[in-house]
Amino acid sequence: MVYPVQSSAKAYAELLGFESKACYHIELLLEEVLTNIIKYDFMPGQKENIDITFDKTVLGLSITIHSNSIPLDIDKIKSFSSIDKENILKYNASGLGSLLINKLADNVIYMNKGKEGQFIHIEKNITAKAVSENKLMEDTQTLRTPKTDFDFYVRPLKPEEALFVSQLAYYAYRVSYIYDKIYYPEMVKKLNEEGEMLSIVAVNSENEEIIGHVAAIKHEVSRLPEMAVAFVNPAYRGGGCLHKTSEYLIDLLKTKNSIGVIVHAVTTHPYSQKAAYKLNLRETALYISRSTPLLMNEIKEDNQARESLLLMFLPLHPEDTKQIYVPAHHVDMITAIYKNSGQSVEIIATENKRTSYNEEAEIEVTSDTYKCGFILVKQYGSNITPLILKTLKSLCVNRIESIYVYLPLEKPEIGDCCQALEKAGFFFGGIMQTAEGQDYLMLQYLNNQMYNYDTLEVFSDFAKELVTYIRHHDPSQE
Repeated sequence: MVYPVQSSAKAYAELLGFESKACYHIELLLEEVLTNIIKYDFMPGQKENIDITFDKTVLGLSITIHSNSIPLDIDKIKSFSSIDKENILKYNASGLGSLLINKLADNVIYMNKGKEGQFIHIEKNITAKAVSENKLMEDTQTLRTPKTDFDFYVRPLKPEEALFVSQLAYYAYRVSYIYDKIYYPEMVKKLNEEGEMLSIVAVNSENEEIIGHVAAIKHEVSRLPEMAVAFVNPAYRGGGCLHKTSEYLIDLLKTKNSIGVIVHAVTTHPYSQKAAYKLNLRETALYISRSTPLLMNEIKEDNQARESLLLMFLPLHPEDTKQIYVPAHHVDMITAIYKNSGQSVEIIATENKRTSYNEEAEIEVTSDTYKCGFILVKQYGSNITPLILKTLKSLCVNRIESIYVYLPLEKPEIGDCCQALEKAGFFFGGIMQTAEGQDYLMLQYLNNQMYNYDTLEVFSDFAKELVTYIRHHDPSQE
């Protein structure tokens, strides 16, 4: 029963360019997840269809499995995630279910959609070749010589220039940059071709050399364009390359009808915050303990504090005043966030009271390589709080360091849900907006962490107010 599906997946993966080892991994993934669904996720005698969809993605292949089965047990699915990837194939493949899914897939999303059934979405990327130091630009000595008088112009990246961008990223940051896809020329080219990345380059007018780069990347959760992977040939720093490429990018995004653009600015120093502020982006949220330390070039220290990121937002096409519901005790801060970012909203304060629900709750759960988990509430329901807390427990057991939950602001049910989650240890983080124009309250949870807020360096007065407010609500600071 499973074999024909495996064969189809293998054939499709080969067609897309996957190597034989990766095709074998895809077969194992399908064997385990389908076997587990068939054996354990249906009632005795139940007959249902299992719909399996293969799709080409920007970076490879996605597999979506839909069944009207018993709701997914995420605790069970993630139960083997502590075994390292190098030892996976030492085990009997038939018993590796959740281990294989979590370790051999590049991204996994579990969705319980109530009456619509259960969904497992798996993504597998084609292995690409990274730029190495041996392929660095030949005359690196000239790159180290500071340039004081030069002219440059700005334009979109050409497909054949992807290699030069990856090389420049390597030269500027070695392999420390947080968005590691930039080191793979094939990925840079493909992401730009598919519209997942929009790269803008600064070009030396004298010799047509690429001397700077910035890109808009679709954020995984909000789908808003995120300005990132910004770097300049060190010899040309201070010449205004980054600012002009960023301005060009913002103007281009306006023509593409993007509702806004975001930046995640580090808080170990204020420089990226200042650059974003100069472009009129403003702070809307602070993600405490968002990523592992950024090790610049070859500087490595043990026990470094995890990096916190400021989410900054610029509306590109101001909307008419929209109505949102806000927990009463956060009204003042949320009002200040919208005012600071130049957005018009009508805020309705919600009191904590029991709400009657007509539908089941629906959430989407993801995690990343920085030991962070994300819970996006798609729909409130009577079981929303138990569902989130069960997911939280699973993430914590699997040593996820920081968990972020997004609560929709367009419905009054947010009041009850926010209060219940804050009693369980979640605390205020800020506002996240999406490409579809939806607004979310972000709450965060630190798994056995006592974060040192004194290490945060923020630039603007409002950012300082936001840090103070979040610190006050963090239960570990009491």
